[in-house]
Amino acid sequence: MRPLMLSGLVLVATIVFAGAAHAQVGLSTGPDYNMIDKAHRVDENGQRDFNLLRQRALAALQAKDYAGAELALSEALRLNGITPGTNFLMGLAKIGLEKWSEAQPYLEAATVDEPQRPEPKTRLAITYVKLDNPEAAKGQRNALAALDASCSKTCDDAQWISEGILLIDQALSSEQVAARISAAALAAVAPPPVDPAKGFEPEKYNLVTFSDTNDLYDLLTAPGRCLPNKTADERQPCALILYRPQDGSTDARAANFKPVFKVVNRNTIWAIHDKKLQKVRIEDLFFDEVDVIGKQRAKYISIAVIGNAENKANCAKGIVCLAQLVSQDMFNMYTNMPPSVVEVIWGAGMKDPGTVRVR
Repeated sequence: MRPLMLSGLVLVATIVFAGAAHAQVGLSTGPDYNMIDKAHRVDENGQRDFNLLRQRALAALQAKDYAGAELALSEALRLNGITPGTNFLMGLAKIGLEKWSEAQPYLEAATVDEPQRPEPKTRLAITYVKLDNPEAAKGQRNALAALDASCSKTCDDAQWISEGILLIDQALSSEQVAARISAAALAAVAPPPVDPAKGFEPEKYNLVTFSDTNDLYDLLTAPGRCLPNKTADERQPCALILYRPQDGSTDARAANFKPVFKVVNRNTIWAIHDKKLQKVRIEDLFFDEVDVIGKQRAKYISIAVIGNAENKANCAKGIVCLAQLVSQDMFNMYTNMPPSVVEVIWGAGMKDPGTVRVR
């Protein structure tokens, strides 16, 4: 189960995004994803709608579509205005649009929502400066100084606090410096970092998890995945199956994807298996094995699935999708398939000349 063209499995850890670095003093920040995920209880439909709007807003902010983020967050706040993080996101959207007076109440609410977070205080202070209210900005600077004193330069937010204080001091130093502070930089939102040591959670990327492999056929043939006896788009799998070590390891470095190109019937699937593109029995997709240098042969078990069309639709809607996990779309990693392989799958119907090796 090595990378593509060896076994057809894509190693997650080799392509996950690293966390965003502190690239610019006081500006390299984003929403508190951990806090945002701790949403207050609402009815099931309302929670689903709220989550969709929140993810759409995050995607819009990351794309610098501040008007789109503003629209999505307006509706999210209407559904559930007390969710931590939402007011801060709206403040960022308003900043991106340079609607400083409209950003102010949301950022003020954000400092109440999350009093220990330095980022809302920094954004609010700069907003006050932009609105010619330096005394109020100094108040937020003092609040950051109090966080700094309690932090003693050792807490997780130490750098955010120090950078925030420095940025506010620079903004207060002169009107010229304040004018040069970029609204887009203040509103920048980085993708959530992926920490391989903490594992890859498929649900966060809208993969459908399962524990009973007898469900695999029905899951693979659900809308947006591999319609029965219908070939995937050329040089693209119709679905990916996620595998993890059978010992239960959740380390992201042990997560692997296997591509499926066609589901013929309940018994027969076209996939890359045992280093070859071939027809396999569906039960052969329940488990996989890999030789690890210096270690015993490890067995992997399939635990989740997502379709190509399904993933594209999620990305288009702003829902978290695999494009936010990896630096290359895993559904588009097979563009170098040789013509002989393409002819087997996408030629005059599915041929069956035995097995065709993917080189």
